[in-house]
Parts: sequence; C-alpha cells; structure tokens
Amino acid sequence: MAMTSRERVLTAAEHREPDRLPITFDAEKEVIEALKKYFRVGTRDEVWDALHVDTRLVGAKHNHPRIRREGGISYDFWGIGSKEQAYSGGTYSEYCVFPLADMETVAEIKKYEWPTPDELSFEPLFEAREKNPDKAIIAHISHGGYFKACHMRGQEKFLEDMAVNPEMAETIISKVMGYTFPAVEKMCREAGKAFDIYYIADDFCTAKGPMISPGMFRRLIKPYLARLAEIVRSHGKKFLLHVCGAVRPLMNDLIEAGVDILEPIQTSAAGMEPEGLKRDFGERLTFYGSIDLIQVLSKGTKEDVRREVLKNFRILGKGGGFIVGPGHTYIQPDVPLENILAMYETAYAECSYR
Repeated sequence: MAMTSRERVLTAAEHREPDRLPITFDAEKEVIEALKKYFRVGTRDEVWDALHVDTRLVGAKHNHPRIRREGGISYDFWGIGSKEQAYSGGTYSEYCVFPLADMETVAEIKKYEWPTPDELSFEPLFEAREKNPDKAIIAHISHGGYFKACHMRGQEKFLEDMAVNPEMAETIISKVMGYTFPAVEKMCREAGKAFDIYYIADDFCTAKGPMISPGMFRRLIKPYLARLAEIVRSHGKKFLLHVCGAVRPLMNDLIEAGVDILEPIQTSAAGMEPEGLKRDFGERLTFYGSIDLIQVLSKGTKEDVRREVLKNFRILGKGGGFIVGPGHTYIQPDVPLENILAMYETAYAECSYR
C-alpha cells in the first residue's frame, strides 16, 4: 500500500525505508513559469504535483509596518532592503540596504527597533495543511542568527566583527535569536498541527570549507542551533537546516546540536562525496537534496541526470535517511527543462524501495 507524502518524508527522516524515495523541489521563478507552460497548469501547487513532490515549504506571515516598497527597494520586517537586478536568465533580488552597517557600538545595536513575535501569524500554514493534508509541510519564519546578521550588518563587516569585535557580533546574534526563539516557540504552540518540519537557512560555508573556525562556530552558532532543536523537538517536529557548501568539518557539531535533516548536500564541494557522508553520518543525519546543479543538471545529458539520481538513491537512500532534490535549493534558469523532468521522472518511477 502506497504511503502518503507526509508518511513517506517522515519515515525517511526516521531512518527507515518508505515505499519510494521522497521528493522535494524548488526553483527560481523563471523555471517555475517554464514548468507551468510545459505542464499546462496555472499554479505552483500544480507544478509541484506534476513533479510528484512530497513537500511544501511555507512561511509564517509577518505584519511589521517596516514591510514596504519604497524607491524601487523592498524592505522586510528586519529593515533589510533589496532590489530586483536583471541578468541573462531573468531577475534576482539583491540586498542593498543593511540597517546595522553604520553602527559602531553595542549600545546602538541594542537600541535598534528589533521585531517581536507578536507581529507573527500563521494563516499560510493552516491554509497549506488544509489544501495539502497528505503532504509534508515544512515551516519557516526567518534565517539563522549568522545569516541574518550578515544581511543586517553586511557580510564583510559582520565577519570582521566576529574576528575583531566579538561583543558586537555576539550582540547582533543575540538580538536576532531573541526574536527567533520565541517566534519558533509561538509557531509550534499555535500552529503545531499545521506543519511537520521546521526549516532555517544559515549559510556559513563556501565550496571549500567553513568561513569561520570550529571554535568560533561552537561559541557563536552551535548554541542557538541547539536551542532551536530543543524547541522544535519538544513539540514533536524535525529540524531541517540549510547550509550550502563544504559543511562536513562541522557535521558532528550539527548532529550534536540536534539537527535532524541537512540541505542541500552540495556534492561538488570539498568533502561532500555521498559515499563518505552516508558512511560517517548516515545513521544520525537525513540528507535532503544532493543532485548536482553545477555540472550534472546544468551541463549534463538526461542520462547523466538519471545516473546521478540512481547513484545517490543507491548510496544515500540505503536504509532511509534521504529526500532527493537539487543540490542547490533553487534550480536555476540555465538548467534545461528536459534535465529537470529527467530528474523527477527518475526519482518517481525508478527509486522504489519495494
């Protein structure tokens, strides 16, 4: 008997083999529009269904008065501004306003108008659950402390803070997480029935390795990941962390902190070969993603894509603990449509456990 998508994803996350390999998907808007035309459908949900996707990623609703568009710049509830930039494949949103960039003291950071969880509501989660009762609903609120601090301060300046002005860095992270901890607790308490997995992105690695030392990671980042894991696990939810690049040197720390699922598994990055990941971490961590975007999806043939999916299923999927998707969260517009279709058709039709 076939499982529901929700059962399939959660079974894999428990390191047991479901009926078939669970599937996730996301892409840039240009890719989604191309898929709508190909499948002759009108909505994102219909695209997800056509690709047999088992997950739905849904954000909470923010009601902060800072959210606005002004002078061609869109501002979020943190006060971060971004603008649309054109490139050969379409457009992307680029950060251009960093509200903490010019602050020089801890006192200035503390005086900033930080958001509060009172501004949150969870209608999108309830709507998603009602619309897709059999899917695995993945809920998110905002990025992690490091990632959000980079957006608010500017990445170069925040990395400098971490190295030479640690009190400033610690204060910014503390303020970000001072919002995030009670916000996640509120979401679990008020909308726990509407989702299964909590998601946060916190990119602190390049393709060659972490951008910070293990000691700095353990002092500034690992403690708040552990607290997030404690909150969501106490409500019976799984903790999904997004970190691009070569995260292997920190994987034991992530597992110790309570991370259940790691995305996107950039297999072309240093130390991220599937065989080694499964051997060393596969009993304690679920892998989410893994299909190489840089060479295979973008530049390979349909058969290359098919082989990659089957190889990763054989290696990462053994005994469960694997949800297949792109090795970069958003499939880019330079990926041929036939390769996207080959990836999802192979995952759906050829990756059965039974």
